[in-house]
Amino acid sequence: MTDGRVRGAVHGIAWVAGLAALAWGGLGLTGVQGAPRSGHGAVAASSVVITTPPSGLRVEGGPNADGWYAAPARYHWVTQDLGGGIASCQGGSVVAVDSGVPRTVYGTCVDGAGRAAPYVGFSYRYDGTPPTLDPVAIPAVVPRHGVVVAVPRATDALSGVARQSCNGGRAPNTRRLGTHTVTCFVRDRAGNLATASVSYLVVDRRLRQG
Repeated sequence: MTDGRVRGAVHGIAWVAGLAALAWGGLGLTGVQGAPRSGHGAVAASSVVITTPPSGLRVEGGPNADGWYAAPARYHWVTQDLGGGIASCQGGSVVAVDSGVPRTVYGTCVDGAGRAAPYVGFSYRYDGTPPTLDPVAIPAVVPRHGVVVAVPRATDALSGVARQSCNGGRAPNTRRLGTHTVTCFVRDRAGNLATASVSYLVVDRRLRQG
């Protein structure tokens, strides 16, 4: 190829490259590694679209570990904020009527883009009635330094008795003569508490034998 033709080809390539540069420059862009850049030389930020709904949904104000409420209460769902903000969360109030039949409620939270977390449900039962006690001391009359046992005899018709005791679980005192009173305690599975007292008489052994 002659020198004239070479120079013509080089000028032609330069002319095409110049037109491309003008075209990109008119748009305020330059091409670097296939990514558009702004006219100031910074890579143009692409918007990040989050399509994942909120996660980590849980209930606050829910029932106790046994699934019972013992008093009027409100509950609501809460979840993690994934950056877009949580717009709203559902909630409600328990039905404050004694019932051993479980009630199941569902709810969710919605973020600012309208995406809802998967619905979550929980079941609960309601027992607002305290248990009852009918304590006795066995025997009711005991000699000094003898042994007496206080029995709470607690019952609960709905959630059931969780724990009961008398005198804090300690043996009643029989060292002193006279009438003694101990307190008995019961808690049902819903958390209701009740107390009652029972008395016993400590007498002199010799008097009792006589």
